[in-house]
Amino acid sequence: MNKSLVNLIIASLLTVFLCVSCSGEKSVSDEVVKSEEPLIKHHYAEPHMGTIVRIVFYSSDKKQADQLARQCFNRVKELNAKLSDYLPDSEVSQLSEKPIGQPHGVSDELLDIMIFGQNVSEKTNGAFDITFGKHSQRWRQKSNKTQTQTVNPEIEKSALTSYKDLIIDRKNKWVTLKKPLKIDLGAIGKGYIADEVMKLIQDSNITRAAVIIGGETVLADPPPEKKGWSIGIENPEKKIFGKLILRNTALSTSGDSYQFFENDGDPTKREAHLIDPKTRKGKSNRLNVTTIAPTAMQADAWATALRILPTKKALDLANQQPNLEALFIPIQGTITKTENFPTISEIK
Repeated sequence: MNKSLVNLIIASLLTVFLCVSCSGEKSVSDEVVKSEEPLIKHHYAEPHMGTIVRIVFYSSDKKQADQLARQCFNRVKELNAKLSDYLPDSEVSQLSEKPIGQPHGVSDELLDIMIFGQNVSEKTNGAFDITFGKHSQRWRQKSNKTQTQTVNPEIEKSALTSYKDLIIDRKNKWVTLKKPLKIDLGAIGKGYIADEVMKLIQDSNITRAAVIIGGETVLADPPPEKKGWSIGIENPEKKIFGKLILRNTALSTSGDSYQFFENDGDPTKREAHLIDPKTRKGKSNRLNVTTIAPTAMQADAWATALRILPTKKALDLANQQPNLEALFIPIQGTITKTENFPTISEIK
């Protein structure tokens, strides 16, 4: 990420304005109503998982706030050590190396994420697929220019997997791999971790809080004397054109403005980090999709799935899902949204 952009976002946080973008930074400002109690705003930020984890909450005790923030960041580290496919010794990486056709026990956290991921896969007919880790790994290598563009047919054949090659036994907490595959939770894991951090905060009897991890945000009650957190909405050209006033919900933005590469430096050969299971290549169309759901895990997974699908099909599917709203912002053309998506206000 551009250093000047990071500095701008951090400065925005200090003035209680977090900016939503597909790179993951969010903006928080607020609309005024009455508040009952004087509270102190606490804000913390640390680098984790290739992005910045930001925590904002209101309480009256600075020492306890600092202790809670440390617990939150420790929880992020703990979960990342289980869920990251970048770490060879993580639980998910070790699961991908297990013998084929045999059930393997998994932690509650990994089980919860995989169950929901498989549910979205079924509803999207595989547009969302956590078994596509070999393809996302190849994308990373190509984007880092550590691999030539030559495609090995044997490697391609071995990477042909789908969510149906992953069998989950909820009762026994077992997972069985039907064929060799690599599990990648990058399109759902950060949302899950954001939810877990918010649980820690709320378990400490703090009700006014926001957690932002990359493109995932989970919101509790708003700051004192405010009626909601103001979330800036960004288009694929990285320009904020409006805002949402939200509370007690979660949202995610999936897009291609920041994570992409151009084959041979040609803008017409653009590949985003979003892998389409049908083509096994990164998406090339310019589009941001923002989702709103009860949890950040749900918003995270659905934002990716809807970004992969053709927009009309994605819009129809989103309208069929309970407690899910979606906004589609193409680089050119008409912005579309689900029937009950909140009103987008102008930024003054």
